[in-house]
Amino acid sequence: MSSKNEYTIKDLIQKMLKSYQIEDKVQETELRQSWEKLMGSMIDKHTVQLAIKNEKLYLKVDSPVLRQELSYGKSLIIEKVNDHYGKAVIKDVVLR
Repeated sequence: MSSKNEYTIKDLIQKMLKSYQIEDKVQETELRQSWEKLMGSMIDKHTVQLAIKNEKLYLKVDSPVLRQELSYGKSLIIEKVNDHYGKAVIKDVVLR
């Protein structure tokens, strides 16, 4: 017998993360761990901080030249991050 209240563990964890409003923090941690693989060692080395909030990826880099270069490739960053998650996690990139 199946019940309408059956959920997978994955579904339950996602609901819990949303209810405690920590989903962005979990995604940030996962993204930070795979940032070098996604963006390369040079970008990883100069990334001081990254955060996800309200479907935006906030990046702080320590190089003005790199910040300018990344501003031209925002759509590629969005595509790589969303491909990594298999869903639309971010819609914009804010560079600092």
